[in-house]
Amino acid sequence: MDTRVCFPSRRGFLKGLAVGAGGYALGSFLIHPNEAMGQSIESYLEKVPMEARWDLAAGGLVSWQVDFSKRLLDKEGREKSVEYAKAQYSAMGVGSKKLADRLGFTGNDAKSAALIIPAVITVWYGPKTKFEIEEATAEKARVKCTNCAFWNNVQAKKITDDICSAKSRYYWEGFAKAINPKLTSTFVKAKPLGDSVCEWVLELKT
Repeated sequence: MDTRVCFPSRRGFLKGLAVGAGGYALGSFLIHPNEAMGQSIESYLEKVPMEARWDLAAGGLVSWQVDFSKRLLDKEGREKSVEYAKAQYSAMGVGSKKLADRLGFTGNDAKSAALIIPAVITVWYGPKTKFEIEEATAEKARVKCTNCAFWNNVQAKKITDDICSAKSRYYWEGFAKAINPKLTSTFVKAKPLGDSVCEWVLELKT
C-alpha cells in the first residue's frame, strides 16, 4: 500500500485557499447580506456631524490656497504675486456676491456688508473662522477677524512671507463694490504686517 502523502504545490494551495475564501464570502453574503455588505454610505456619514464635514472640506481649500500662494510668491516674486492677487481676488469678491445672493444674504449698505462678507468667508473657510464687528451703521462699519483659518494654516506651515494681506485687501474691495458700487473697503490692520488682528473699514460714499 502506498503510504506517501501528496502535498499540493504552493501555487495550488493558495489558489485553493482563495477559491475557498471566495466561496465562504459568497455563502455569507447569501445568508447574511447586511453583515456581508456592511452599513450604507449614509449610515457612516451620519457618524460625522455636519460642522465636522464643513470643517474638513474648508480645511482642504485653505491648505491648497496657502500652498498655491507660497509657490506663486517663490516663483514669480512679490510684484507679480500682488498683481495676481489684485486680478484674481477682486474677481473672487465679485463672484462671492453671487453666492451671497443665493444664500439670501441681502443688504447694500456698510452695516450689511459687515455681515455679508464675513459670513461668506466663513462659509468658505469653515466654522473656526471668527469675526467681530466693532461698529456698524449704514454709512460706516469696522470688522476684525479674531481667528483666521488661512493665517492659522500659514503659521502651522511656518511660512514667514506675507502671502495673505494682498489677497484679503483685494477680495474685500471687490466684494464691497459688488454689494454696492458706492461702498469702499480699506484694509487697516493685518497680522502679516505685525498687527494683532486683521481689520477692515467699510464706508458708504455719498
